[in-house]
Amino acid sequence: MIILSQVAWSPVNAAQLHAHLKIARADAARQSTTALDHAPLILLPHSPDIGTEAEAFAALSDIARDLNVYLAGSAVLAEAAGLVPQTLGFLFDPSGEQHLRVGKITPDLVEGFGETKALPAKDATFPVARLPFASIGILPGEDILFAQYARALAFHGAEIILNPSIERADRHTTMRRNSRYGRATDICGYVACATPRSLVQAGTEVSLPTSTSIFNWECELIGAQGGEDFIYYDLDIETLRRRRATPQSSMPAIVRANLYGAGYKAWAEAAGALPEPQSRAEWLEAAQQRLKAEAKRCGPKREKYEEQYDVLAMQTVPRLVPLGIDVSEARRIMMRNLDDNLAQAGARANLPSVRLVVFPEFWLTGPGGIGGIQRTVQDMEKMAITQNDPIIDRIKEFAKTYKSYVAFQNFECHEKLPGRVFNSAFLVSDQGELVHTYRKMQCADVWGFLPDTTPGSIYDQYIEAFGYDALFPVADTPIGMIANMICFDNMSPEIAYGLRRMGAEVILHSSSEPHGAEGRAPWNNARQLRAFENCAYVVSAMDGGEHVSPDSEHLTFFRRGHTRIINFDGTVQGTADGPGPIPFRGHIDLTALRRMRADPRTNFAIWNDQVAYADIYNGEVGFPNNLWAEKPYENPYLGANKLRAVINSYHERGIYIQPSSEIGADRYRTSDTV
Repeated sequence: MIILSQVAWSPVNAAQLHAHLKIARADAARQSTTALDHAPLILLPHSPDIGTEAEAFAALSDIARDLNVYLAGSAVLAEAAGLVPQTLGFLFDPSGEQHLRVGKITPDLVEGFGETKALPAKDATFPVARLPFASIGILPGEDILFAQYARALAFHGAEIILNPSIERADRHTTMRRNSRYGRATDICGYVACATPRSLVQAGTEVSLPTSTSIFNWECELIGAQGGEDFIYYDLDIETLRRRRATPQSSMPAIVRANLYGAGYKAWAEAAGALPEPQSRAEWLEAAQQRLKAEAKRCGPKREKYEEQYDVLAMQTVPRLVPLGIDVSEARRIMMRNLDDNLAQAGARANLPSVRLVVFPEFWLTGPGGIGGIQRTVQDMEKMAITQNDPIIDRIKEFAKTYKSYVAFQNFECHEKLPGRVFNSAFLVSDQGELVHTYRKMQCADVWGFLPDTTPGSIYDQYIEAFGYDALFPVADTPIGMIANMICFDNMSPEIAYGLRRMGAEVILHSSSEPHGAEGRAPWNNARQLRAFENCAYVVSAMDGGEHVSPDSEHLTFFRRGHTRIINFDGTVQGTADGPGPIPFRGHIDLTALRRMRADPRTNFAIWNDQVAYADIYNGEVGFPNNLWAEKPYENPYLGANKLRAVINSYHERGIYIQPSSEIGADRYRTSDTV
């Protein structure tokens, strides 16, 4: 059982804390109908009261031992009286032994920069406590906002991340709460957060919003209902372990960590030694230095920009290109889709305010596979275009006619890498020029569903042909710094962060998302988080159905649209409220975006220090690079064999723990046999 406390506490008042927790411990015993399998875990909210580390930890150790509980939380502590304090996370077991002492890496963004220091990012180790009932890590306060920190804990084996925090009511309260949800999805695990319902400031009790809650990978399991002292919940670790064993859900195994790790290492080296502030004045100075460094490295360089304009996110209903047809017939269907969709877009793109048009994934070919259809590389080649293709020429003419930038997706072949078919997104300027090409990095290839080549599959060859920066192309245009990503890329925060690091302000997300009960909520939450974490607009254009037969007027709605436009603070600007063909218009305000980025308390990206996790991402974790370096026409990922091998390796190395339950064992097996 886990108990989340909303009661403010002080490291210098152990007696009061003991009295409160004694009540919680007794309540937990009464709520259990059988003997507890283990002592309960109590998570305290963050305490801003300053104490001395040795004295506070001695008192917490005594409480854990006396009450027979695991006791975790965080507090502002100094090594000795008169020294600069810092936020330290802690975990004690029922014997009083301390298992975790974790320094907070990020500054106090919610409370405002204070007279404290932080753990230098270069000293972060992301330790995990292997307890009898679960493996646990701690991310104090705002550290939970940074996806790479959570991934680092997952790569070290964390099943539960504890997040002792303080909340304040501001424009980002909801998105910070959603970040905890997102981190649970990122690690395919649990995130538990405890925040105080009130604090005493200058002798007066001040009420606070609470974010006390527990999330798993797909939903909030329980959250505070009001001003209650304690929340009780029995976590099902076996369900988590079975979930991690499934190729479809095992995000720490799916993410191509080494691909991003190469960039993190180079970016950390380029950043050099960073200041280590120890006072409010030093934090404010460091913030300005980081803002200036970001502007110099990747900020907009043009003298004039269109500060406001409209974007048109096209929700389309394409005709599916079936298997077994020749190239000419595939082209006939693609050109019909092109004609229909450009005509639909033109009816709204003629508005002078529209400066950007975004088409969804598979808008020319139909979805990549319906009903378990297994495509081959040869099938994909029939639908692929090149960079001097007549289809691109048609789109260039559309862009010039309507004086709009156009983003779109299609399968692509490139002369530098023959035999490879990429899932690519293109950006065409309002002058009819091809600005850049983005190639999808996280795709259904890992499950064997689509035999497209991702850059990570042929990493060495790809980098030799295009260079590392080509992984994250961003265009400095009169309508802002524009980037593309595709569908499942949304579920890997590393991609949007890489685009942001290159300066992206508007991320155009061409997507095709089947709708079912499972997965919709995490995907939509992730969409908002990509905007919030990177202070960038996210425009998700999605397909709103499909013609399964190319010449049939009958539609299916396996894909139901819900095209979305997300503001740079993570709020939803609007959602297309159903399936079908919909030209969905929204608004971009670059001035408002840049104003938010100028605030170091809301520009989270400037505090993301790669040195903290670069070595971890470059270790033997995630989906490996170069697994398809040979034989372009033989798909090595069929049956998710490569992904199952990663999961097996995680079990063998103790990163994952095998589920003990035999229920559903066949479904959740991870052997290489398919």
